[in-house]
Amino acid sequence: MPAESNAFQICSVDANSSDMLVVTISPTFLPEKHYACTVLLGELLGVAWEICVRPGEEHYRIELPNGATLTVEDHFWGKISETTGLSAALVPDAAVRMPHPYAPGDDLAGVYGRLFFAESNREITCGLDLFASAFFMLTRWEEHVRPERDAFGRFPAAAALAVRANFLDRPVVHEYAELLRQMLVRLGYPAPEPVRKTRLHLSHDVDHPRLWWTAADRLRTLGGSLLQRKSIREATWWLRNHFFDPHDPFDIFEDWMDFSEKNGLVSHFNFLGERPLAADCPYSLQHPFVKKLIHRIAERGHVAGFHPSREAHRDEVVFVHELESLRRVCPLPVTTGRQHYLCFSPPETWQRWSDAGMAWDSTLGYPEAEGFRCGMCRDFPVFNFLTREVLPLREKPLIAMDITLAQYRRYTPEQALERLFHLRRQVDKHGGEFVLLWHNSSWNTFFWKDWRPVYETFVSK
Repeated sequence: MPAESNAFQICSVDANSSDMLVVTISPTFLPEKHYACTVLLGELLGVAWEICVRPGEEHYRIELPNGATLTVEDHFWGKISETTGLSAALVPDAAVRMPHPYAPGDDLAGVYGRLFFAESNREITCGLDLFASAFFMLTRWEEHVRPERDAFGRFPAAAALAVRANFLDRPVVHEYAELLRQMLVRLGYPAPEPVRKTRLHLSHDVDHPRLWWTAADRLRTLGGSLLQRKSIREATWWLRNHFFDPHDPFDIFEDWMDFSEKNGLVSHFNFLGERPLAADCPYSLQHPFVKKLIHRIAERGHVAGFHPSREAHRDEVVFVHELESLRRVCPLPVTTGRQHYLCFSPPETWQRWSDAGMAWDSTLGYPEAEGFRCGMCRDFPVFNFLTREVLPLREKPLIAMDITLAQYRRYTPEQALERLFHLRRQVDKHGGEFVLLWHNSSWNTFFWKDWRPVYETFVSK
């Protein structure tokens, strides 16, 4: 691990504030501890706090203005050396399941800590290491140090602790923040309850702006039904529904923008940049249809974002080339988007987006499993655990995707809708943002014809 960075602010708010929490910690791993405090105390709880560094301090000692003390035990940073750094050996085999002290029957799924909780009128001690557990989930350093990769170079969901320990369905970082709030309140600190108003973020990765660019493409679709999939039913469906219609089946953008506006929402359409014809999902941003579409999206107040290709995930030069090609076409600044195929490598991908001046990324969901990959259901600042710095970039984590539900998980449409509403209830608990990805190509095809009500029902409700 590099030498410790001092490029962060110890005092996070006005030190004269009468409601200031003072978090006393040891002088090791200051950037990491400061980042965890920033997200849990600042971003999620919105309370006034500052860090006090004290050599020899064993845990996180939070002193309240009324003199009470909350101790959160350190079971991670205090046990490793800055010269050693992060490694696969530090990823636990199981979660620390602690009974919830204020919700009988519920538990807390921590990454580090011990099963201990003690409370008195003036002091609470929590054995669950909420700060290191939050850092683990938010930064995804687990995915950097573990060797598992799939055919596309992605970290597989099955290798993640959240999947192995069965808590991917829970936004656990929010649960850590809520426990902190409850403990502070018990000690007499007026930590406000968060406003629990769920938001829906609609996103659409435009891998195929059109299904048919030429008349021959229509014949290829029909041929694929008969010759490749050997399905007379599918071929008949195409002939009855779209084959003779001059309107392309993937060109549903106006309808989707109408539907979003009807529900008071903004749609985010992420476009691939200029690439060779040999690349997957090739299309030209200079094609009149694509160029007009991007301008129409901007005219209607929706957003055109960036969708870096698989090649761009591996090559910074390709990334910059693709991004600049989109920026030249788009009438508004391009500062948001998502990686193609959800290809992500922490922290390099985030660093690349930050260097390109992007505002937020929305890649962090697993292709194979819906849920809370970062333990979060709202955007948060990202941290480069190699340079040990907070980046001027935010992550808006993806919660569910059409391909995940229908193809990876093989749910029926009814099961998928049930899963979406289950995850929505988790988001509702914390007033978060449900980020949904639905491709325009997952609509007017034989396979997807029964899935349209899933999207329409979930969005409208």
